[in-house]
Amino acid sequence: MTNANKQVRADAPLAPGDKVEHETFGPATVIRAGSFTSLIQTPDGGTSIVSNSCVKVIALAANDNAPIKVFNPADWHGEPIPPRQWYCEGLIPMRTVTILNGDGGVGKSLLALQIATAGAMSLDTLGLAPLAGGTIYLGAEDDADEFQRRLADIARAHGHDLDYLFMLRLISLADRDALLAVPDRTGNMQPTSLWQGLETYAKDFKPKLIVLDTAADLFGGDEIKRGQVRQFIAMLRKLAMEIDCAIVLLAHPSVQGMQSGTGSSGSTAWNNSVRSRLYLTRPDGNDADPDLRILKTMKSNYGKVGDEIRLRWKDGVFVLDDGKPQAGETLLAAKADRVFCDLLSMLNRQGRNVCHVPGTTYAPAVMAKLPEAEGVTKPRLVDAMNRLLASGEIKIVVDGPASRQRQRLVLAREDFGPED
Repeated sequence: MTNANKQVRADAPLAPGDKVEHETFGPATVIRAGSFTSLIQTPDGGTSIVSNSCVKVIALAANDNAPIKVFNPADWHGEPIPPRQWYCEGLIPMRTVTILNGDGGVGKSLLALQIATAGAMSLDTLGLAPLAGGTIYLGAEDDADEFQRRLADIARAHGHDLDYLFMLRLISLADRDALLAVPDRTGNMQPTSLWQGLETYAKDFKPKLIVLDTAADLFGGDEIKRGQVRQFIAMLRKLAMEIDCAIVLLAHPSVQGMQSGTGSSGSTAWNNSVRSRLYLTRPDGNDADPDLRILKTMKSNYGKVGDEIRLRWKDGVFVLDDGKPQAGETLLAAKADRVFCDLLSMLNRQGRNVCHVPGTTYAPAVMAKLPEAEGVTKPRLVDAMNRLLASGEIKIVVDGPASRQRQRLVLAREDFGPED
């Protein structure tokens, strides 16, 4: 924008999103407006409460867009077709915005930081080969100490120390207002001074990846208003195209998104405005492995949808899950097998028959309610029953006349034959 495209108005009522000039702080963005004082944000991310009489509003031209570009496809005849560029093949395309959804506490920040760090170190991680180059990670939830702890674990897991992360840049906004865009008095999204400062730095640093964590802290509009969401994503995409990088925006899914398994946020505009969306989640079930995660491709305009990568949290980082039972899981399975055998023996001695077919005498259901179950849940007892049947340690016995035969489970070593 040139000076010819703006003018300064004095004595104008302030509104969030207004660009202002403060007599001491210089250019800034109004975050919250009051009758006499307002909260403004300067390009370095700092905020101050100032008197309205000390600022002047900078009015933007009605249409501040650059002239449109018109292409004639015939001009491309004989020209080589440019290959599609990826930051991570099949997951994160270049020159656009990817949303990474994840339930609270699932580890989406750690995953994004690990991928960004691998790219900065020019190393592969989790079977992915991030594009080597500088990365910027802007976090609105974690302070510098937390970043240092996480990065120490990530660097160590990849065989390096922190001095190897010289191509990574961190911006921690945990102690300040982190809004990158807010709606103006007409409802249109306007970049804040903080975004303008980040944009200026990114154009100089020229990273291959920018991570923005999270949308709830950075988006100052109303996500129900689709136009505001689309304008926010367009602002991010514009920077990605200008400096030839990928931008990953972290976001929490809505309650409906979690229940449906899509991981989508409150407004469909978030999903519709991006070309790629990923969802990091845990497996379903109360007995699911707490360290297991699944990264799903929910949307990809340039690749395959539905792919999954199974990850495991280990020692402060994510690693690929090899599908083998972990030590803790093996111990839990062994306990479930022992408890099932002990309870089956007890029930048979008491004359309380149980069977392998779901119903009133379904063995796992009956056993899970007993105080002797030692806290082993019904799903784990189901798995134990199937393992024990496969190994032959328990067996199915058929009792009674042909007209009223009944099936029951017994330990193979305690097969006392048909009942009288």
